[in-house]
Order: sequence, then C-alpha cells, then structure tokens
Amino acid sequence: MSSRTSLRLVPSASGTLAALLLAAALFAQDPPERLGEIEFFGYFGIPLQPIRAALPLHEGDTIDLPQAQNQIKQSIRQSTGQEPSDVAMVCCDNKGQWMIYIGLRGRSNREFRYNAAPQGPAKLPASALKLYQRFVDANMESVQKGQAGEDDSKGYALSEYPPFRAIQLETRKYAVQHEPQIERVLETSADVNQRRAAAEFLGYAQPSDAQLAGLAHAARDPDSDVRNNAIRALGVLARFSPKVAAQIPASEFIAMLNSGSWSDRNKCGLLMLQLTASRDPKLLGELRNQAFESLIEMARWRSPGHSASYRMIVGRIAGIEEKTLEDLVEQGKIQAIFEALGLAANEHK
Repeated sequence: MSSRTSLRLVPSASGTLAALLLAAALFAQDPPERLGEIEFFGYFGIPLQPIRAALPLHEGDTIDLPQAQNQIKQSIRQSTGQEPSDVAMVCCDNKGQWMIYIGLRGRSNREFRYNAAPQGPAKLPASALKLYQRFVDANMESVQKGQAGEDDSKGYALSEYPPFRAIQLETRKYAVQHEPQIERVLETSADVNQRRAAAEFLGYAQPSDAQLAGLAHAARDPDSDVRNNAIRALGVLARFSPKVAAQIPASEFIAMLNSGSWSDRNKCGLLMLQLTASRDPKLLGELRNQAFESLIEMARWRSPGHSASYRMIVGRIAGIEEKTLEDLVEQGKIQAIFEALGLAANEHK
C-alpha cells in the first residue's frame, strides 16, 4: 500500500442523499488555507487520543499544505513507530476549510493487492490527453464554484456547471468513437497518464460487458488516480441502472474498504452505497464479516459528504428500513444506527 501523501477534491455525486454527499463541496472561493477536520482511518486496535494529542496541527489552524503533510507524517512516525499509510489533504468542508484524513496501520488497515503495472506501448493521441486535462481542470473549477452536482441518468456523468458539461459531452463523443483503443490503453499502457485518461474516457463509452470488465480491472491499477476514475465510473453506472449494478462484482471491492489509501475507501464507499441498495443478504453479510471495523470508523467521520455512504451501508447491515435510515443519516443520528447494530456510540473507537 502506498504511503504517499495526496491532495483531493471532494467528488461530485447525485441520487440518494445527494445533498449530504455534496455538502462538503458546495462553496465558491479561493483555495483555503485553514484546517477543518482531522480524521483517522485504519486505526482499529490503536488508541487515537495520544496520537491526536501529539499532532503539531489543530483544527482551526492556518496551514501551509505541503508543510502540514510533512509535519503530520513526522508526528505519526514518532507516535506509532510507523509511517502513516496515507495523509490525504481533502478540499473542502462546508466552511471552505481543508480536511485531513490520516491512515494508520491498525487491524482495520489490510493489504489490498493491486495489479502489476502494465508495460505496453499503447497510447491515445495528444489531442485526447489535452481533452482529459481540460476535463480535470473543468471538474476542479465546478467544485470551486459550488456547482458540483451532476446528472447520471444517461449512464455517464453530466455536470450542472455548463463549461464542464460541454467538455463531458465532448468526452462522450470521443469515447463512443474510440472505445477499443481506450480499452487497450487502459489495460496495457505503461504510461500512467494515458491510463488515467483512458479510465475516465471508458466511463463515457457505450454500456457493455467490455466496458464493465475494463473498469473493474482498472479498479486495481497500481495508480490511485486510475483507480479513482474507474471506480467513480462504476458508481455512475450503478446509479444509472440496477441491472448494470447487478453485473458489477461487488465482492471483489470489499477489500478496498480496508485499504490504506483514503481515495480507495472514498470511491469504494460511493460504489458500495449503490451496490447495497438491493440489500442482498450475501453481500451485506460479507461486508459485516470482512470490513465491519472499517465501515464503523468511516461512519464516524464528521463530514456528511464523506460519512453518509458508510452510515447508509452500516444501516443496511443493521436492517434499518430504507426511508427511516435515510432520515437518520440526513439528521446525523449515528447513535441510533449503531444501536441497531448493538453497538454503543464509542464502541470500536
């Protein structure tokens, strides 16, 4: 698992609980330098209080982002004797402040095996990479302008922000016309930037078995941005169609909920929110048996935009009726969800 630091924008989302899942992104201002929430994951079995107390930064501090990452890494090394698995600087909470998600190496941080890096020569043309960069830039702009909502009803994401939506429609046209090449680049290219673009583009191709297989394979790419793009596309497809959702191999994604990477957990939570909507008893049982501690940790995160998916999943495991569960999540009544599982509010903390 990677120990590299990362800077993240809160992803856009739509569908059930969209308001909660977007709450952390809806603001419009210059990039902030004030620190909001500091959260942890992967810490099961490790006391958090002394680690938090030893941090050199505190919520509300004004920070320099690269320096803050380095300070936290050093503090975690001194407190635990180990490198953090991730220090993800995430933009932004509903006050426009940065959030920090720190991965520890407790019992809920488990090895997640990635594919070997491809070594092939396949490439998209330079014009396609320019299109992808425009896509990335417009996505960031949509978040910063508070227009991160989207429509997934066509099987691919279309932003409410007109400039980004225009680029997404251009991406759709390109993907439909070049799908075989996109699939080949995603599976075989040695160039990580090529694979990142291909993973995004494949989400805009025509729905097919080949599309799902390519995205599922890319979900274990050694590069976190490739994984991020692929899993996000799978989440959009799952929201688009329950029939498509049923074709996604849900069991293969459970291990990602225990990953040492915040990005893996974040995107997998959004995907699992869709895949558990059917309340398949087998899948819910596997989640409880294989990722229970991680789900509880992430359900405790304070940001509604990051915790809502896990609170819904935990509530479905507990058997809470869907409308009641949605109300509990929207109202932030996490204790009631935990009580339905037979847990005290601070158990497993």
